[in-house]
Amino acid sequence: MVFIDWFSPGYKAGGPIRSVVHLCEQLPFRFSIVTSCYDHHSSAAYPGIEQGAWLKHRENVEVMYLPPKSISNVFLKTLLFERNPDKIYLNSMFSMPFSVMPMKVAKKLNWSDRVILAPRGMLKTGALSIKSKKKKTFLFTSKLLGWHKGITWHATNEAEADEIRKVYGETCKILIAPNLPTSPKKALELKKKEEGKLKLVSISRVSREKNLLGGLKYLTKVNRSIEWWIYGVLQDEDYLASLKSFAKEHSHIDMHIEGEIPPSEMSQALQKAHFFYSPTLGENYGHAIVEALNYGLPVIISDKTPWRNLEEGKSGWDLNLNHLYFVPVLEFCADMDESTYSEWREGAHKLGQEIAQDEKAMNANKALFTS
Repeated sequence: MVFIDWFSPGYKAGGPIRSVVHLCEQLPFRFSIVTSCYDHHSSAAYPGIEQGAWLKHRENVEVMYLPPKSISNVFLKTLLFERNPDKIYLNSMFSMPFSVMPMKVAKKLNWSDRVILAPRGMLKTGALSIKSKKKKTFLFTSKLLGWHKGITWHATNEAEADEIRKVYGETCKILIAPNLPTSPKKALELKKKEEGKLKLVSISRVSREKNLLGGLKYLTKVNRSIEWWIYGVLQDEDYLASLKSFAKEHSHIDMHIEGEIPPSEMSQALQKAHFFYSPTLGENYGHAIVEALNYGLPVIISDKTPWRNLEEGKSGWDLNLNHLYFVPVLEFCADMDESTYSEWREGAHKLGQEIAQDEKAMNANKALFTS
C-alpha cells in the first residue's frame, strides 16, 4: 500500500509523482495507492473522479482519492486491516496525512517492519533549511518518541543514505534503489544549432531551491543571444517577480515563463531548445534531467544532483554553483556549431538510453518490496 500526497492525473508536484507512477507501472506487484483528490496547490478536486472508492489505474494498481482532511487514525487503521498490505510505502517525510499518521498507526499495530519510508530528498541540508524551525522540531520529536524505529528507509543513492544516517543514526535499515525513469525515447528532431546563439529550457518549480535566479545571473555574464524557456509550477510569487525584474535589465536574454505542463507535453517543451538548464540547489533524482537526456538534449546542471561526470561522455556538464564554472560552459555551448552539437546530442541520448534500460535499478526496486 502506497501513501502519497499527489498522484496521477496530478502533475504539479513534479518528480515525486513521476517516481511513484514509474514504480507502480514497472514493478510486477499489486499496489493500492491512497492519495489526495487535489493536485498540488489546487483547491478543486479532480473532475470526474469518485472519492473514497478504489478505482483501477491499471491492471495491478488501484487508487483511492481522498480529501486530506478526511483522513483520521481510525480510518487508517480500518484501511490497513482491510487490505493487510505486505508493505506500506510512504512517499514523504513530513506529510501529516500521507506519512506521519500512517507510520504512527502502523507502529501501534506493530507493523513498523512493513513500513518503507522514502524521504525524497527532504533530509538534504538545503531542504531542511526551508521552514527549518518546524522541521527541526519534527525531527527532534520523531527521534525522541521513536516513530521511525524498526522501519526500512528507501534511499535513491548513497548520498541520500548518508543524509538519513546523519539524522537518524548509523543503525537505520536502509535499502538503496534509484528512481525508475520512463522507457527509452527516440531523440527529438531539433532546429539547427546556430553559432553565437544559446537556446535553453528548464522544467522545474519556480522556487528558491531550484535557483533559477542564480542561473539567470550566470546568463547575464554571457555576451550572446539567449533564449530561455522555463516550464513549471509558479510556486513563489515574490521569487517570480524578482526573476522577471532582473531579466528586464538584460536585453540579450529573452526569457519565457510558461507555467506548469503535464508530462505528456514535455517533449514539445524540450524541442524548443538545444540544452537543458538546471542550476538547482539540490535534486534527489531529477526526472526532468533524465527525460532531457532520454530525448537527446545535453544538460547544463549543478553538481547537486546524482548525475555526475557528464562531460566525460559528452552528455552535458555538472558544475559547481559559481559563475566561474557556469559562464565558460554557457559560452562554449552558445558558440557550438551543428557538427559539434551533434556529438553532444549523441552522448546525451546514449546516456539517457542507458539510464532507461538499467536492469540493476529495476532489481534494486524489486528488492524494496521483497526484502
